[in-house]
Amino acid sequence: MNLQQLHYTSTATTSADGSGFRFTAASPELPITLLGEAEHLIGYEPPADAPECPSSEELAAFPVAFSHNRLSDGSRLLCRTVRTGPGRVGRHGNFHAHAVRLPEGGGLPGGLLPIEAWESPSWSDRTPDGGVPEPLTAVVPARLIDKKGLLDFVRARAERLEPFLTDVRTLFRTPDAQQILVVERDSTAIAHWIAVASAVLPRDLADRLTFTTYTRHPMLARQQIVGIFPDARFEFVSAAAQHRYRVHDCTGGPSSPARAERDLWAAVAARIWLAGRPALFAEATRRTAAPAFGAGRGAAEEADRLAALAAREGIPLDSNGRTAAARWARTHKPGDSLDTTVRTRLLATVAAGGTERTPEEWTVLASLADELCAPGTRTAVAPLKRDLRTELQRAAETSDTPLVRFLTLLRLAEALRVDHSPVMPVLTARLTTALLNEASPDHKVVRAAIDAHPRLRTAVLDSLDHTAATDDPRPIARLLAAELPGADLAGRPHLSMAAAMAAALPPYAGPGGADDPEEDRPALLHVLMKTAGPDHQDAPSVLRTAFRLVWGDAPLTTTEADALLDGIPPGAHHAAGLEEPFMRAALTSGPHDPVAPALAGKLLRGALAGGAELDPRRRAALLLLEQAGALARGEAVPGCTARVVALRRQARPLEAGIDERLCDALARHLLSMDPPPAPTELPDLVHSEDEHLLAAYADEARGERVRELLHRTPTYAAVCFVAWHTAPDLSPVWDEIRTDLLSGVLRPEVRRMTTEEIEEIRRCLRQVGGQWAEIFHEWDRFGVLGRLGGRWRTTRGPRP
Repeated sequence: MNLQQLHYTSTATTSADGSGFRFTAASPELPITLLGEAEHLIGYEPPADAPECPSSEELAAFPVAFSHNRLSDGSRLLCRTVRTGPGRVGRHGNFHAHAVRLPEGGGLPGGLLPIEAWESPSWSDRTPDGGVPEPLTAVVPARLIDKKGLLDFVRARAERLEPFLTDVRTLFRTPDAQQILVVERDSTAIAHWIAVASAVLPRDLADRLTFTTYTRHPMLARQQIVGIFPDARFEFVSAAAQHRYRVHDCTGGPSSPARAERDLWAAVAARIWLAGRPALFAEATRRTAAPAFGAGRGAAEEADRLAALAAREGIPLDSNGRTAAARWARTHKPGDSLDTTVRTRLLATVAAGGTERTPEEWTVLASLADELCAPGTRTAVAPLKRDLRTELQRAAETSDTPLVRFLTLLRLAEALRVDHSPVMPVLTARLTTALLNEASPDHKVVRAAIDAHPRLRTAVLDSLDHTAATDDPRPIARLLAAELPGADLAGRPHLSMAAAMAAALPPYAGPGGADDPEEDRPALLHVLMKTAGPDHQDAPSVLRTAFRLVWGDAPLTTTEADALLDGIPPGAHHAAGLEEPFMRAALTSGPHDPVAPALAGKLLRGALAGGAELDPRRRAALLLLEQAGALARGEAVPGCTARVVALRRQARPLEAGIDERLCDALARHLLSMDPPPAPTELPDLVHSEDEHLLAAYADEARGERVRELLHRTPTYAAVCFVAWHTAPDLSPVWDEIRTDLLSGVLRPEVRRMTTEEIEEIRRCLRQVGGQWAEIFHEWDRFGVLGRLGGRWRTTRGPRP
């Protein structure tokens, strides 16, 4: 095939535009309509600092503008333009352009890529004699860009390699892909960049890649890769604002920022270049079935295949690259494109690691666990085992490690026989938490994991048993009933009780539910404890779990607390950590609760038996509750009032129910007739100046019970008369109370008494001794009213 050619330069003859530049030779068959279009592509402006009258040596240093252009008719123009001298006209000097036209759908003879024609000896620096191009059937490659030179080039620019390849990969994905601007100080270096791009592209795309190795006006260039020098008419800031270009400045100037999403294919390709294995790009193109340089799934398949080939050759990859290679191995069975030996080399490279592994890599490795633990890879996976131990420890120490990832690592550790016992407690705890949380997104994952791993299931059941013993066991009861029926509960007493509770109340309603009458709770607790088995039922933790299963958050009544204490060893509730609900039952009891005082006594004795130290305030409150019961039963001992006064100071703030019970009981005791209080009791109260107890005493004295006793028993009036004359002038509070009681309670009753009853009072007072009879006589004289009262007494009959 004879290539169509054209030559363009400045001659002595001025062209139509007066510049002196014109086409000096062209193939006759070249369409005349394309000459004008070609003329805009082959212009040349030398660097700003170039000499105006260069010597022969200086001419050789001028940049070569070697370009591959797409023409409007679909054909392409491959052109080499060089500076040839000062020129006859114009300020930029003379240049010569030699171009060949490649027809649409065709390329250079022999399948030569456009960049392979760089500095070919087939290019001419002058117009052929006679103005007729010599026949050109082939372009001889100069091979100035050989493999060694290209590898040395990319290694010297390693930091720009991956970003450049990322941008090259986008050139054929969309019609409006950004142009790539490469800034170098030598057009030969730019040619090397174009050679790098052509090497990684599938051959059909490399053949269509448009480029120029040099221009002073990049804003006018339309090629996909445009080479410029630092002095080009180009402003980075304004160009960046237009989003037309991806700039790679290898001279120290600004380059475009890295793309938001890293291109896996480009990252692997860069490592292949740096490893000196560019032939793998051609192999990857031959092997792939996806569209070349496609997007989406096809692009991912390309990247995975390229990574697999790199791993096969032992090229070190980062974690993303290893993940891609492993992913390819997972989706392609042994023997699919790679024989067993080659596949083993691939897996060995992945297992060797080298950089920190990402969670995605661990996930893919776990899916290849069976192959990784095969005999042929045992030696190769040693680094993987080391990394896995470290990763397991990190997962255990990092609370936000996703549970799915943790389980993935565990699966791989089991396959590779890596000791994972140190992290099992942490993993088991997290599995247990997720299992108990029905709303957890990991709930189903955990169920699947424990069903698939017997050892894990055993660990989780043991953890659930421990959780039931130390925390609220009711969710575990629900879990056992709903999701783990038939689980092996042998040797797990707390789970056994939880399962029994779930079975006893179907569906599990919890304490207070329709199926859980209060009167059955103590009996149910003992049934559950027997379920734990004879080896465990006496353990304090078993009592605690049974109690939490039966009562949950419901309060313990005094009747239930009393019944439970009768059925368990003394102090057992303290050992089980259940003193709080028992204490609350006693301390919050009502003033008329018949069981509360006895319960308080049992709690006090149980604390002593269990060696527990009660809070001083609560201990005083329990003692007061017990004392109130003794006072109500008439079992008070001398000195009880002083004891009550002292304990009340310790028990502040005293619960309302106990306070009301105590005040009522003490007041009744101090106003009792049978048996009467010891002589020192009321003085102890008066001297305490406890206004609250004194007010309760006064209220009781004004009550119907005292009035009834005064009405029936004259001797009781003598007792009250003496009592209410006790410690006069000791305190204003007591003086007000006793004066009011004498005048408001005792005097009205005495005025209604007969003479015989008055005499009975005096007789009693004489027995008391001292001047009490005379004091009463003086107190009883009312003047006229008193005498009238006496006259009435002589005429009244005896009281009924």
